[in-house]
Amino acid sequence: MDIAALRLGNQRVGRFDSVEDVVRALGAVQAQDYGQSLWALGLRTATGRVTEVEDALRSGRLVRTWLMRGTIHYVLAEDVGWMLSLFGKRFLAKLTPKAWQYHNMTPELMSLARTTFVDALSGGGCLTRREMIDLMAGVGIPDDRQQSYFTLNHLAQEGLVVPGPPRGKDQTFVLLEEWAPNQRSLSGEEALAVLAERFFTSHGPATLADFANWCGIGVREAGLGLEPIKDQLVRETFDGKEYWLPPSLEPASGALLLPAYDELVIGFKDRGAYFGRYDEIPISTYNGMFYATIVEDGQIAGLWRRSIKRTSVEVELRPLPGFDVDELAEHTARFSDFMGLPVRTVVKDAPERGTSKVSWRSRR
Repeated sequence: MDIAALRLGNQRVGRFDSVEDVVRALGAVQAQDYGQSLWALGLRTATGRVTEVEDALRSGRLVRTWLMRGTIHYVLAEDVGWMLSLFGKRFLAKLTPKAWQYHNMTPELMSLARTTFVDALSGGGCLTRREMIDLMAGVGIPDDRQQSYFTLNHLAQEGLVVPGPPRGKDQTFVLLEEWAPNQRSLSGEEALAVLAERFFTSHGPATLADFANWCGIGVREAGLGLEPIKDQLVRETFDGKEYWLPPSLEPASGALLLPAYDELVIGFKDRGAYFGRYDEIPISTYNGMFYATIVEDGQIAGLWRRSIKRTSVEVELRPLPGFDVDELAEHTARFSDFMGLPVRTVVKDAPERGTSKVSWRSRR
């Protein structure tokens, strides 16, 4: 079983009609790096452009907020509520007194911030992060210990505020109940089953441990989501591991430019399947920062990065020995079309191999 090629086929790159269809199919899409995440959605559409992704955010059809593992994801507006019920409460429960102390915050100050933001945002208000920080300072909550990050993350996880429409390069915040009023209501086990169905039908072949790692929950709890949907999936055993995937899944081929934190790479606990053809290289740092990768037939073939200029985009390629960069011509043209700018490609030396063969593969 060619796990990497099958996963690539399951991601349906270039086959979705809209970015909403992408997010609905994948369940959620990691999005802490805003610029990179736009391409994560765009590359999976047939003809979508960056302006269309940002329009989905400005209109509220998509929401970008803290969800699984306390990390920022794209999710359909109607799914924010039940996902926060599933993940937000457990994130808040893990906050230790030491975390509150580090940020020089107390429950009383959090309550003050909550009241201040409700007053400022009610009735369709929309404020930038800087404006929110100024509001906090005005009621006596400084930002000398990253109080703003702690507070905004906390209030987003509890479902009060949510990042709103981008204002230029500035992030904004709105009230969730006003920005996305039509929320689906799902119970805990029902929510897990919906999420499991979306994960395995878009990320499979995947193990139960992969699903648990993607969600940031225990394997036993993840099993509660998998159990009711097993009859919709195919079970395969490979190298002693049990994988689940949708029926009639076909492998895919081709060379792609994947953004940093892409779901094809980050969505799995064990990423060893991506290193069967080329040299093994680190695809993330030890503090969890993921690189943008070159992929061929699902195999990691190098790294790349972009630099957006006023009238063009420079793409720096660092392919591994044996990979033909000419294979990227079609996908580079798609990236140019997505950005609405001409792309200039520069080829650099291959990235250095890492000293570890295992640890960086499985980092979140």
